[in-house]
Amino acid sequence: MSTKFRAELRNELPLWTQQGLLSDDAAKQLASIYQLDNLKHESSNLLSAVIFTIGGLLLGGGLISFVAANWDAISTPVKLTLLVTALLSFHIVGRWLWQTTHWRRLGHALVFCGCLVFGANIGLVAQIFHISSSWYAGFGAWALGSLAMAWAFRSWIIGVLTLFTSFLWFVGHQGDSYDFTAIAYPLIIAAALLPLAWIIRSRVLYTGTVIAVVASACVLAGNHGSGRQLLITMAAGAVFMWTLGELQRAARWRAEFANLTVGFGLALLAITAYVWSFHIFWSPSPFGTMRAYWAIVFFVLAIVGVVLWFARRGHQTRSLALTVGVLTAGGILCASSLMARADAPNGETLFTITTNFAALIVAAVVIAASLIDERRAVFWLGSLYLVQLILSRFLEYETSLLVKSAAFLACGVAVIVAGVGYEQYLRRNRPRAEADQPLTEAKGTGGKIFE
Repeated sequence: MSTKFRAELRNELPLWTQQGLLSDDAAKQLASIYQLDNLKHESSNLLSAVIFTIGGLLLGGGLISFVAANWDAISTPVKLTLLVTALLSFHIVGRWLWQTTHWRRLGHALVFCGCLVFGANIGLVAQIFHISSSWYAGFGAWALGSLAMAWAFRSWIIGVLTLFTSFLWFVGHQGDSYDFTAIAYPLIIAAALLPLAWIIRSRVLYTGTVIAVVASACVLAGNHGSGRQLLITMAAGAVFMWTLGELQRAARWRAEFANLTVGFGLALLAITAYVWSFHIFWSPSPFGTMRAYWAIVFFVLAIVGVVLWFARRGHQTRSLALTVGVLTAGGILCASSLMARADAPNGETLFTITTNFAALIVAAVVIAASLIDERRAVFWLGSLYLVQLILSRFLEYETSLLVKSAAFLACGVAVIVAGVGYEQYLRRNRPRAEADQPLTEAKGTGGKIFE
């Protein structure tokens, strides 16, 4: 359960007891179930973790700067001794503090700084012995060492460091060699970090890993395939992320991961549809040798996810239309890219229209989600996306200033009218939503599309 919901529940419980909606015993039971008395302690723990991490970073930076300032005057054995001592000191002291109940967060911060020192040591040792290699090789070694420490300490922040360094290694490696290791990187990083994120229930690490899987597949398709293959991979990856999030929500498999996964999937689909809505991207060009292998994997996983989602969603129908809209938009984008390979007559115009239609569907999905969840930010994102799409078409093609002026005025009026209508919609539904939300959240029967 999110901290935000628990904080809201803590604020609402006194009002419910005063209004007679809950008895004192029921309020105490809810406070015990959701551990509302621990919220202040958890906030102080988070603050201390941030302070300890910043302090550890400054300490590590100071040590590295001291060594760098006297680097030329230090002999090689002393250099190695300093590097190894600094590395072991961070990890040993961090491990000892981590095992001490009252200083676990400080120990965690020192271990994280030790991982940063490990990365710096890789570069310094290579400089000492004049080892020349590809710029990304050191990031690969850094990622392996960080991965071991992430699992040893069950650390999400070290896992994020592993994700970042491994992705840098992948970008460099796939640019030099399109081999099995590069192709299998999305699978490798998923197998290495997704179980860890699942065990420690880290939304940041889980979502970051899923994004890295899709992003690496897009890099492979775009760099070694073509723009059309990049389109397929991006659209398939977006549909896969959306389906994964909806399945987690319906099956209650780490439902706290669902909102971020769904949100990033829809954002990727919106970006993909908008970029390829410009006719310049549909000019005749070769499809290239098939490199979008991961697009096929994403589609198969998405289909399996949709089947499981239909089987597990039960009586929940609120996201059915949204899921159908996402699947339709993703299918249109992928079909347009595959059909463009045949060089159909007037294909540039046809596929520009289809991708613009897909973008309109995405905008409709976002606005519909804002109506379901009653979230202003989501509504304005969908509305501005729709306005940007319409204005882009008027600016893309040669039209008179009078027509462009009319388009701007019409969009401005439409935004104002839509905003007023949405605020009225919120005022009508707010009392009912406030009465229903706590019971729905407490039972765990749903969740907002975007949290």
